[in-house]
Formats: sequence, C-alpha cells, structure tokens
Amino acid sequence: MILTVTLNPALDKTLVIGSLKVHDTNRVRALDVDPGGKGINVSRLLKELGSPTMASGFIGGDAGRYIESCLHRRAIRTEFVEIKGVTRTNVAVVEEEVEAPPTTFNEAGPDISAAELDELERRLDPLMREAAMVAIGGSLPPGVPDDIYARIIRLAVDCEAMTVLDAEGVPFNLGLEAGPTMIKPNLREAERMVGRSLKDDRDVLAAAGELQRRGVEIVIVSMGAQGAIAVTPDGAWKSVPPEVEAYSTIGSGDSMIAGILHGLMCGETFDGALAWGSAAGAATAATPGTEIAGREDILKLKPAVRVEKIL
Repeated sequence: MILTVTLNPALDKTLVIGSLKVHDTNRVRALDVDPGGKGINVSRLLKELGSPTMASGFIGGDAGRYIESCLHRRAIRTEFVEIKGVTRTNVAVVEEEVEAPPTTFNEAGPDISAAELDELERRLDPLMREAAMVAIGGSLPPGVPDDIYARIIRLAVDCEAMTVLDAEGVPFNLGLEAGPTMIKPNLREAERMVGRSLKDDRDVLAAAGELQRRGVEIVIVSMGAQGAIAVTPDGAWKSVPPEVEAYSTIGSGDSMIAGILHGLMCGETFDGALAWGSAAGAATAATPGTEIAGREDILKLKPAVRVEKIL
C-alpha cells in the first residue's frame, strides 16, 4: 500500500472565463471542483493506475467532508484527522482567450492545534507499518511546525517504508536532513535549492547529483515538456514524454510521482518506473483544469516516452 500525507489539502475550484477583467465583472463559462493537495493528487492517480493507496492528513468543515466524499466515491481509503477549522479553498482562473498560465488564489489554510497534530502522528504510526511507500508534500497550514516533514520521514524510516518528499522552503530543508528516499523538484525549485541557474541537461545532472549527496537516494528534476533527469545509486536517466497539447500543469508533478511509485510497486526497473511517471505527468498536463489524467490516457502515452541512461 502507498500512503499519502497531505497536511494542507484544498478544495480546488477552476473558473474558466474569456479574459480576466480586473476590477470588473467576469462571466464564468465553466466551473470544475476537485479535491486537491499534493498527496491527495498522488492517491487519485495511483487509484487510476490500480495501485493500492490510502490518503491521510487534516480535513475540516464542509470543504473537508466534500474532499473525503470524493475520494470515497473513487474507492480510495482515507484516514484523516478531522479538525475544528475549515479546509481551505483554492481558486484558479483560466482564460480561454489568453495564452498564459492560470491566475491562482491559494488560501493559507486552517489553524492546526497541538492536539490535532498529536492525533495525526498517533494515527500515522500504524498506517506506516502497513505501507511500503509514503508520499509527503505540499504547504503547511498555520500551527504546524516546520520540522513536521522530518518527523514523519523518521517515523516512516523506522517502519522501513520508502519515502518521497515534495515540498519547498524550510520544511523541505529540514525534511531533507531526515533522509527521504526520493525528492522531485521541478527545474525552478532545483535552481533555488542549489543557488544557481540550470541552463542545460549537464547543469541539471550536476545539480541532481549535488542534491543526492545531501543524503537522498533518488533525485528527479522535472522539466515540463523537456522531460526529467533522474539520479539514482545505479546511474542517471533522462526521460522525454511525447508532445501533448498542455491545458494545465496543475497536478502534473504529483502525477509524475504517482506514476513512478506505481511502476516501482509493479516491480519495474527504475527506467521503467520513470516512463510511467513521464506518461502520467504529460497526460495530466493535457487534462483541463485541476482534474488528473485517466488510466487510458496514460497508457496511450507511455509507449511513446523515451528513457535513456545518461550516466
């Protein structure tokens, strides 16, 4: 089983309009509402691919109950801690008449009490003993200490579970010290981590190796349509997905993580798992709004993914 931990999930609303008129009335042409958050997206795609998964974290209020009901309708097991606060709502505005990324409005999230945090850690212990892999990531809601990812990773390591960390800033840096098995920064995140611009594949490969030497077994740097470069103890690979018409990159990185974990759960070699990840990320990019890709779309793209060993 693959356990996902989302401490700051969101109800993701996508509003489709013609073009954004600031300080004026905008008519919404279409509306999509989906459960969101890095771990939740990973669980959703894992379920699409047929891998067993469970989603955990914090939920609260009507928005939280809606997220949990969406996951249950997809037959995804959940073990959330219900909090007094209300799960946040994030809004993305997509302009059909403008070639530009969506405009997003992300709430900070509800305040988490010390008692609610203690309850989550208490529940995670038995879940991690059942899990082969644990995917952790996303922003932290108010009240959660910056070292929480490090604490969760150490708990997973004690349970002999593989860990994946996908976060930013101080929580990520502290989590890195706990030795996660895998990280997957995108290109901009990797540049911030190493403190320099990464202009070509050689630069990305060097940066991934530098991050690996900080105590991470597998480092994958995703580069959108240009593919991904991965460094492992057995060598380095580059994957290039087939060309697709990208509607939204929301959830693509989470989909890549899910595809890789699915491949590993199926017993694939790492290059085979990376092909699953690249196909899943590209398929989600080609899916409008905040929805993640379906199994059939991923299966159609996977044979066209190119993976080559580069070191």
